[in-house]
Amino acid sequence: MATTNNTLADAQKSVLSAQARAYSGFTHKWTVKYTDVDDGSGATDDIILALGNTPANFIITRAMVNVTTAFDGTAGTFKIEVGTDGTDNNFIAAADVKTAGPIIDDAGAVPNTLVGSFAATADALTATFTNASSGAPEDLTAGELDIYLAMISTDDVG
Repeated sequence: MATTNNTLADAQKSVLSAQARAYSGFTHKWTVKYTDVDDGSGATDDIILALGNTPANFIITRAMVNVTTAFDGTAGTFKIEVGTDGTDNNFIAAADVKTAGPIIDDAGAVPNTLVGSFAATADALTATFTNASSGAPEDLTAGELDIYLAMISTDDVG
């Protein structure tokens, strides 16, 4: 198994408008295309996509992935986890991205684990894509998803 580290382009990251925040409850959005994660030739390769950093004194209160176009081309399973560089599934546990639709944790968009959902120091956000069993990430021919987080800095509260 090999691991490839990539960084998501700034143009694919956004802070949601006040109207979108009020409607959805999310504050930030990252758009990931299959071309961002189509590195790796092994059947069990991981792609770790750096999304950026949290602010200091952060809290993540909600998390969701919306697969807008199913990821296709690799014969094996292809899953995403969203978290930090210390715990890659803090916010979204391993979930299939080969089917279009929302990925929401069983608790209803609450982060997967409490640990890592808040800290006094900034942390690196990541999306980890894992190919398993057969095929390879380089075989991908389609796929796009949006990652949504509700992320606040306690420095901005009160």
